[in-house]
Amino acid sequence: MKRNAILTATMTMMAFATAGAFASDAETSATAGSSRYQRNGTAQATAYYAGDLGFARTNTQSGSINLARGVAVGVDRSGLSLSVSNAVAPQHGPAVAVSFNLSIDRDGRVSRSRGMTVADGPIHRSATAGGRVSTGPHGNEATAFASGKTDRFGRVYAKTHAEQYRPQPMVARRSAPSAKIRYRPYRK
Repeated sequence: MKRNAILTATMTMMAFATAGAFASDAETSATAGSSRYQRNGTAQATAYYAGDLGFARTNTQSGSINLARGVAVGVDRSGLSLSVSNAVAPQHGPAVAVSFNLSIDRDGRVSRSRGMTVADGPIHRSATAGGRVSTGPHGNEATAFASGKTDRFGRVYAKTHAEQYRPQPMVARRSAPSAKIRYRPYRK
């Protein structure tokens, strides 16, 4: 009895560990800021991926125009995950940051999210956007975030959106034996 309980617990733990290993993740963020009274601004980006194949890259530049970009792609037997975030903040003008995230699992389920922020202030402003997507045995996930900062005379506009959907199966119809097969989306 005791040996069966230990064997069952071990097999359950191995099943969960194996199931969790098959997942692709991608996560990025980008921040850029500038100030009226400083010559150089700030730029920061992050990128991360998990999967059998993939890459993660960042690129930043500061000066009269501050730029930040993060790109990550993760591919595994459970699907594909892609995340891209960009931010720009010129010395004069608003700071803008956007993020786009997409995951497609091997069954064709799609999850996507996006975020955008615009920060405009006369003295200083900064914008941040990012997101994360993943595929795995328990389904797809997609999240996004967007934020900004300005002085007390400025304004920040931020918006995020996430959705998940399944593709509609295609049904073949044949009206006569010699007629060509026409495909149309299946409707319930």
